Amino acid sequence: MTDRIAILGGQLIDGTGRDPIPRAGVIIEGERITAAGPLDSLSVPPGAARVDAEGMTLMPGLIDAHVHITQTGEADLLGMVTRRTFPDVVIDATGHLASTLDAGVTAIRTVGDIGHIDIAARNAVTRGKIRGPRVVAAGRALTSTGGHACIIPHWVQVSYGDISEIVDSPDAARAAVRRQVQAGCDHIKIFQTGGVIDPGGRIEAEEFSDEELRVICATARATMRFVTCHAHNKGGILRAVAAGVRSIEHGMYFDEECAARAVEAGVFLVPTLIVMENILRRGPEAGLPPFMMENVAARTRQHHACVLQAFRAGVKIVTGTDAGSVLTPHGSAGAEVAMLVRAGLPPLEAIKAATQNAAELLKIADQTGTLG
Repeated sequence: MTDRIAILGGQLIDGTGRDPIPRAGVIIEGERITAAGPLDSLSVPPGAARVDAEGMTLMPGLIDAHVHITQTGEADLLGMVTRRTFPDVVIDATGHLASTLDAGVTAIRTVGDIGHIDIAARNAVTRGKIRGPRVVAAGRALTSTGGHACIIPHWVQVSYGDISEIVDSPDAARAAVRRQVQAGCDHIKIFQTGGVIDPGGRIEAEEFSDEELRVICATARATMRFVTCHAHNKGGILRAVAAGVRSIEHGMYFDEECAARAVEAGVFLVPTLIVMENILRRGPEAGLPPFMMENVAARTRQHHACVLQAFRAGVKIVTGTDAGSVLTPHGSAGAEVAMLVRAGLPPLEAIKAATQNAAELLKIADQTGTLG
């Protein structure tokens, strides 16, 4: 079997936001794409296998920048954790990686997983031991006592722990970052505000102090990592941006001031619209609690408007699905692209959010994200 493949005749969307190229091709040699562009610009290597792509579209693999590989998408988050043994979690994560790759997603960023399984998964994929996309891994996320993602109550004991580690002081924050680094993480995930799964309107709550945020970001920088920040409300977003995070996740209240500060600081926005859509569409039949439905229903239109406003202000938008979270299956990046279009982004810009922008955010643009 030849290790050279020429895929010829399709239209090419290169992931940069530029117009598609009709009658284009892609040359693959070994495990690398070595050329992409108009047919008349390509030199097909001798002996290459030719694939007729007439009537098809060639484009980079999609990137999902917000994934929990150890979560299954069940409506009952606590039950999802407490009903499974650690081997169950590992097997589930392996299946999620394979289904994600099968959906055309060739890179993911994990944002908080049980037992550092995402770090082990990254290593296994890199070594060719399991099928899956490239993994940019967080290890365990950082939260505060009683904060978002404190899924397991203190009276319930689970031997392998939660997706997050509790941090309640600057010193604890510094140590927690270092523990993730020691485990082999690529970035640090933090929860700075409440979320839609929190009862009592806690989406307005903030978690870390300014000093804790500063220490987290400074320690991450010192160890050559970046910080990924879950934040919904304006205060949490602005304080996180000021502290030096690289991306804001969700951002339901990402207003004009947030956008201006983000552009100035080079901060990305990962809105995760599809998880909110799934809650709205499937929540009633899945038996989600009324408070969760109300949290999402009251804010969805505003969330879409914030995304469009941020895009127009020059914020780089990136696809993220929250795969594994409530009612959101793995491999949903294509659905998130469609949600960005629904929010008002031009289709090619929505694709760019899943390709070039995402690769830049994850610091893997030298490996993936664009063609040509």
